Amino acid sequence: MNEVRSLIQFVSRNFYPKQYILVLDALLVHSVLSEDDLSHLVGIQRKELRAICNKLTEDRLIVIHAQREEEGNQQRLRTKTYYYIHFTEAVDSIKWKIHSVVKALKDEMKKDANPEGYVCPRCQTKYSQIDALSLLSDDRSKFICDVCSTELVEDNSGAKAKQRQKKLEKLMQQIDPIITYLKKIDDSHIEDNTFESSLTRAIPAQSSSSASYAVSNKTVMNSSNNNNYLLNGQFANNKSKYDSKSTNAILNVRISNEDEDLLQQQKDMDLKKEKLRQNAMPSWHSESTVGQKSLG
Repeated sequence: MNEVRSLIQFVSRNFYPKQYILVLDALLVHSVLSEDDLSHLVGIQRKELRAICNKLTEDRLIVIHAQREEEGNQQRLRTKTYYYIHFTEAVDSIKWKIHSVVKALKDEMKKDANPEGYVCPRCQTKYSQIDALSLLSDDRSKFICDVCSTELVEDNSGAKAKQRQKKLEKLMQQIDPIITYLKKIDDSHIEDNTFESSLTRAIPAQSSSSASYAVSNKTVMNSSNNNNYLLNGQFANNKSKYDSKSTNAILNVRISNEDEDLLQQQKDMDLKKEKLRQNAMPSWHSESTVGQKSLG
């Protein structure tokens, strides 16, 4: 469980603003917090706090639980909102986002890997230099696309591919710790937690809290109970089972093997460059000194 906490802290500190970090850190410490207590603890007004928590819920890093509770001795029911982290769901979300970002960038690189010569800026049809000769305009000053009649431009996808390669290298260095955390998590068992089980570990934020911090039979909403969400183009159950042969298991293989291999390739390339630099011949060995003035 410590690895999961460290993973969430690393992700929050590297990819989220300060207010989001405060919210996630507070939930990691207190396990469950009511909206009022969380607002008091992090010093953020409720309206802004709701916007932050809605974003974190959308990113599947936290869960919103709302239930009807009796208010004081008035026996009047009032909706109370709580927040907590569903750990397996948060891990799956991070895993999926890392995989998606890397895959999208690699797909773009593949598309730009083979520059032809000319490309249509409108329909993206590519032409070799030889094929473009037959597409000269009447005044023989430009090449015209035979699909949409737009003037062709030089295909600079090779330069774009190099830019994306640098971007991918930087990304892989940035997410290297995340992949390391995910591998360690995959090798361990993470106990699934619910609102009820999280309450057993809850640490009160303030002694005068108006929230009951108890399970009510009048649950209004729990964002973790939305059993279906989009995963890998299909709807899948959102509760991760790391020992099952589900889509998440396939995703795990991709994260720990494909992306890790890419990271290792980058490290090997950097190592080769360093060796070449160290083994480079000195200038006096590769350059002629004939005709140059001697010292003194």
